[in-house]
Amino acid sequence: MASLQSTLAAVRGRRRWLLLAGLCGALLTGAYLAGGRYYGAAMEAYRAQQQDLLAAQDEMARLRQDLVNREMADKVDSVSLEEMRQEVAGLQSALALQESELNLYRHLLDEYDEPSGLHVDGLTLRRAPGLDSFQYRIVVRRRANLNESADVSVSLSIDGQRQGEPASIPFNEADLSMQGDGLSIRFRYFKVLRGTFVLPADFVPSKVVLSVLEKNDPSSLRIVEFPWQVTES
Repeated sequence: MASLQSTLAAVRGRRRWLLLAGLCGALLTGAYLAGGRYYGAAMEAYRAQQQDLLAAQDEMARLRQDLVNREMADKVDSVSLEEMRQEVAGLQSALALQESELNLYRHLLDEYDEPSGLHVDGLTLRRAPGLDSFQYRIVVRRRANLNESADVSVSLSIDGQRQGEPASIPFNEADLSMQGDGLSIRFRYFKVLRGTFVLPADFVPSKVVLSVLEKNDPSSLRIVEFPWQVTES
């Protein structure tokens, strides 16, 4: 009887241990499965976040490049617009000069009721590149009954002040390209003279005194004074 009770106790003990082991195994299996599901979900979320990050980086790079492209396009447009403005201004200036020349020639070819002989039609001064440099244009006309060319000498002086004192600069000192004291020209109806004056920095001009004389005809002498007026180019 004691032996049977001992056996039954041992059987019940083994059952409890088996039950406990099964319960532990079930708990461990459940925990493993739950942990696997959590890990998988976390990995999926991580991968999705990585994809979103890459997409955001690509979009940021695209936006940066678009910004650079727009800035470069704006700079190119600004440069092109400024170049176009300068070109238009240059064309307008050239057109105005051509119109002035055309009007001059029309004026010179017209008939006038004026005495025969030499006439100084005008003096035009414009600023030239360089400090104290000025481009000049002198128009000399001649009316005569004979359609023959005449030899004419042209000279001038620029009057003004230098260091507070009256001063005068002769033609060949103002126009450094001249070889003599004046110009010797030959023409039939009119002549347009062009050159450049270079004045000393301390010289303040006030007027230009210009004289023309036809060869072998002292009575043809003409002396004309022009105020120093510079036309901006």
